[in-house]
Amino acid sequence: MAAAASTSTHNWVGIDWGTTHRRAWRFAAGELIGRTEDAQGLTACAPHFARSLDDLLRGFQIGAEPVTIVMSGMVGSASGWQQVPYLDADTPLHELPHRLQHLAQPDAPAGAWIVPGVCWRGGEGAVDVMRGEETQLFGALRLLGDRSDGWYLLPGTHSKWVHLRDGRVQWMRTYLSGELFALVREHGTLSSIIRSSPSDADPGARELSAFEGGCAVASEAALSHALFAARARVVTGALAPELSASFVSGALLGAEWHDMADKLGRAGVVRLIGDARLCAHHVRCATRLGLVTEVLDSESVQRAAWAQLREQGPR
Repeated sequence: MAAAASTSTHNWVGIDWGTTHRRAWRFAAGELIGRTEDAQGLTACAPHFARSLDDLLRGFQIGAEPVTIVMSGMVGSASGWQQVPYLDADTPLHELPHRLQHLAQPDAPAGAWIVPGVCWRGGEGAVDVMRGEETQLFGALRLLGDRSDGWYLLPGTHSKWVHLRDGRVQWMRTYLSGELFALVREHGTLSSIIRSSPSDADPGARELSAFEGGCAVASEAALSHALFAARARVVTGALAPELSASFVSGALLGAEWHDMADKLGRAGVVRLIGDARLCAHHVRCATRLGLVTEVLDSESVQRAAWAQLREQGPR
């Protein structure tokens, strides 16, 4: 449980500290006055979190003055700066400001706190977890108000599918799509044919056609076959090597949507929170299934979460 702290509200920093990337926002007197993003994720800076945070604060021109720092994401994992227990999914997300854990490491600044992740448990031993996405969902609750119930997709390295009801996580499922794409691009049989990343540039007609082809194969067969289909098409001349990345991306994302199709049923809308280009690919998958999507601006969602945490969290 959060306890009273003696830090100032004038300087307030929110940090989304993930596995590979870190995003930070600096507020003063309630106004956003600084924003930065870098590659100082967990894998790059561990175990030197304090040094990395000091560099970030200096970049925000924060010196010895008191500052409240609230961090979400993998910084609170077992391999992060300090492990913070997951909240049970039955806990309303509105409780997050009161469930922050004080960072009690010897090298940590006095006013630093970590947002706990969420653990969901279902029938027959089903279990899933998230760290960082709960903060984005918390921001979505503030933005959407009474219409916040329903399905959410937070795409990324690990795509999170979540159903919210009354501010609680009713159901969730994680897919390793982003991580798998990175692995097959760098290692194994497919690495020799994937000549580009689908995020290298805005997709043209040929890239979109290849993406659609990957989605189609994923709807007809297991993912392992859909991935090998990329190699088979390239070596037989049916797919240009420079389009293989788009095909593989389509297979991976399409597999998510086809796996979720029965669960979504007649869902009114699936809300997406994430990188705009990645969300656009997911919208194409949804359209193939006749599903409606709403893309929420990830920056607005995150800033809404920080606003609520500033107002209700430790000071």
